[in-house]
Amino acid sequence: MDCETVIHATREVGGETVTLRDAQREATRHRILDAATDLLIADGYSSLTAQSVQTAAGVSRGALLHHFPNMQELTAALVSNIVVRNEVAVRAAMSRQDSSVDTIENSISALYSALTQPPFQAELELWSAARTDPVLAEVLRESERIAGRDLRRVVHDAFGPEIVASENYSQIADLTVLMLRGLALSRAVQKSDASARRSISQWAGVVRLLLTQN
Repeated sequence: MDCETVIHATREVGGETVTLRDAQREATRHRILDAATDLLIADGYSSLTAQSVQTAAGVSRGALLHHFPNMQELTAALVSNIVVRNEVAVRAAMSRQDSSVDTIENSISALYSALTQPPFQAELELWSAARTDPVLAEVLRESERIAGRDLRRVVHDAFGPEIVASENYSQIADLTVLMLRGLALSRAVQKSDASARRSISQWAGVVRLLLTQN
């Protein structure tokens, strides 16, 4: 197959015609994001440089700069990539929950399990670095606003339609996320789930009480 044929080769994806070149570009972009996310998880924000990402992804400098002209754009895209990984973690945690435990506690436990996984710890790395990096802080503010919508969808799915329909659901969801983020942050130091599990059980009781106040 000659170069011209490769460039113009097409295939159907989701009902849309995509050229082979488009597919290759998208695959390269995902490879860069996955490599950067893995670096962030394994070695922290300080390890995230153009050279380290280029090497880990196995791409040329030109390919890296084509997709992400600067580290700010790469970091913004990282947040979305981390949210996707967190969503996968929540769904995996939900599938492992004990059906003998009530739905509310199951849902909160699944969310907590996801927030203790490496992708969320990587997100914490970004927040911590942003404290002394105004440029990163600005990037994260916009990215987190968008990512927040995705997180809320994940929380909706975890709780299920009956709880989501509750009059007090918005308050329940917001407080649940705040509490679980705090517990996940504490776990980075404590390395134990015992206290967190007690808090989750207690919060599940509060949620049940809030649901009766419709």
